[in-house]
Amino acid sequence: MATGTDAGAVAARIVEGLAAPDLRIAFVFADWRLDAAVIAGATHRGLRAPVVGGSTIDVIGPHAGGACAAVGVGFYGDWARVGIGVAPELPKSALTRSRDAVNHAAAALGTTADALDPSRHVGITLLDGTCGHEEAFCIGSAAAAPRIRFVGGCTASDPSSNRRALVWVNGEVMSDAGVVVLLDSALPFHALTSAHLVPTEERTIVTGCSGRVIHELDGRPAATRLRELVRRVGETLDEPRPAHSFARYVDGLPYVRSIHVIDGEHLHLACAVEPGHVLRLMRPGDLIGTTKRDLALAAEKVGGPISVLLAFSCVGRHWEAQRRHLEAELAETYAAYSLVGFQSIGEQSGMLLVNHTLTGLAIGGAR
Repeated sequence: MATGTDAGAVAARIVEGLAAPDLRIAFVFADWRLDAAVIAGATHRGLRAPVVGGSTIDVIGPHAGGACAAVGVGFYGDWARVGIGVAPELPKSALTRSRDAVNHAAAALGTTADALDPSRHVGITLLDGTCGHEEAFCIGSAAAAPRIRFVGGCTASDPSSNRRALVWVNGEVMSDAGVVVLLDSALPFHALTSAHLVPTEERTIVTGCSGRVIHELDGRPAATRLRELVRRVGETLDEPRPAHSFARYVDGLPYVRSIHVIDGEHLHLACAVEPGHVLRLMRPGDLIGTTKRDLALAAEKVGGPISVLLAFSCVGRHWEAQRRHLEAELAETYAAYSLVGFQSIGEQSGMLLVNHTLTGLAIGGAR
């Protein structure tokens, strides 16, 4: 981790911290205020291994919260082999380009997407969280290799700025793009998904929407209907940025769709929905307790201490922690497992884009 506003100096400290002869791949994430071309170019030139990463509102790592910073994590040693595929110009055909990226990454490993082994292979994805095609990217990438798990996150910039979110691969900075890293691991690993929101008994049907904006629920103005649902569970809706949210249930599992802001009768979500979708009203749960439980489970799954945990933590979790005065406790919980990653504005869990979720990849030690 390195802090400061001089992108060249920050990148030099990241290179100094990661450089080693047995580095197989480096993930580098940087505050959106830092010059992405400098960060990407300097780390690519300085490290003798593939470098992938992206921009973020804030990095996750051992630093003072809110500081302008970049963070990096490397995979080292013969236990790791990687293949990388890039999905450029996602607005032209996100499904096809994400599928092709998986195929290219598999070919780089000397195999095919169909032959990937879930006991050895896992997919890690990064994509521009402002491209508008995040859902299709998740579907296309995971569907290309349905036997293995995919986890990842959407890069970000400050919502109040006009800056695009960015991803980079080996010095090239891109928007409207996604990256697929296929990891062939000889060490145990676990694809982590942690969501702490609690379902209520209240359900609603989307009857009017456009992309990520809901205009109508159950045939009524969306915000009015949402307030009614929240009152029915004996609670009050926070506005304009509510603590309550929605979830779609798929095979009995909730996939959260965060409500980013309420604007009049319109509900702006962080993920797209479609007319006819049945949504469950979700209330805030035990953010700290659930996170501790799921991180402990990840350690158990890899058979002992976690050696590396690459993390994509939804910015909504951090906004909630701020509102509930849990920032320090959440940071301590992450630090206990040495999480390194970034605050995302959407997370990939399998084929779905979710919100308000921590996803990541935990790597264990040698058995």
